[in-house]
Parts: sequence; C-alpha cells; structure tokens
Amino acid sequence: MVIGITGGIGSGKSVVTSLLRDKFDAAVIDTDTIGHEVMEIGKSAYKKVVEIFGNKVIAEDGSIDRKKLGSLVFDNRELLCKLNDIIHPAVEAEVDKRIAEFTQKKYKYIALETALLIKVRYNRKCDKVWFVYADKDIRLKRLYDNRGIDKGKAGKIFESQNTEEEFRQIADDVIDNSGSEAETEIQIKNILESY
Repeated sequence: MVIGITGGIGSGKSVVTSLLRDKFDAAVIDTDTIGHEVMEIGKSAYKKVVEIFGNKVIAEDGSIDRKKLGSLVFDNRELLCKLNDIIHPAVEAEVDKRIAEFTQKKYKYIALETALLIKVRYNRKCDKVWFVYADKDIRLKRLYDNRGIDKGKAGKIFESQNTEEEFRQIADDVIDNSGSEAETEIQIKNILESY
C-alpha cells in the first residue's frame, strides 16, 4: 500500500514518515531528498540546471549551490517554472523506480512524503493520502526553531503551497500533528488498523 504523506511546510510530514518507518516497518520515499539527489554532479538534472542557470549556481566544489539556486527562483515565477520542468520529471522517474522496488520487496506500507502531492499529482500513485496538519502558529514556531526561517519568509512559503482546504479535499485521512509524537503515533496506528 502506497501512502502519500503531504501537508504544508512545518506540519511534521517527516515525523509521520519516520514513525511509519520506525514503528510500522514502512519503506520511505522522500521527494525532497530525491530532489537533492537528482541535482548531484553527474545525476540526471545536474547538467540541465547548469545549462539554464549558469555558473552562478555552482559551488566551489562543482556541486549546485542550493541556496544560490533558491534565491534565484524564490521570487521569480518564470525561473521557478524552468527549474520545476527539470526537477519534477527526474524526481518522478525515481519515485516510480523506488515504488516498484519496494513493492517487489513486499513492503506492506510504502510512505511517499511530499509537499507537492497535489501540484505534481503524486496522489495518482498512492492507494491512500494522508494530510498532516498542524496549527499555523505551531508550524511557524517549528520553522523558526528548527530551520531559522523567520515569519516573513515562512508566510511567503505558506502562500506558495496548497491551502489546508486543498489538502483536505484529496486526503483520505488527516493526522493532527499539533501535539506530541506519541499522540501522532496513536493516530497512525488507528488509521492503519482501519484499513
């Protein structure tokens, strides 16, 4: 069973995915991690990113400097679309490959963690979709405490992502991750037992 794990930044998707892996023996596919992998030197998206964005996104060691790349595309919709046109197909191909591998290995659960479940339509690959919810103030605090993202930048990120209503519309189940990890684990257990 492929379970799409989605939600806005700071909602705790990674907490839910980690619990699925550690407590329920799920295989995990993280599209953010794959997005980093496909831009490594020699990987499928590296050359295309350098062709489009030039040497200004190259770090001293030859790798793509994700901070420089991010600053170029963050407020430029056209450049962001160009980047997405490179990255999304490469990530999707790797997601398909990993789903096939984990299915062949007979994993009962495959957790596909992605903030872009709706935008890239990964939900088509999932048997179930879980929306990980957390109160906005909790998300803001997590972003500041864990990633050093201030309220202004967080607000821009929130605006660029799907709304809570959009996430809820495609979700089979909602996990409220505003509380403790133990509370979240109980919700996961109850949902899995209901299938």
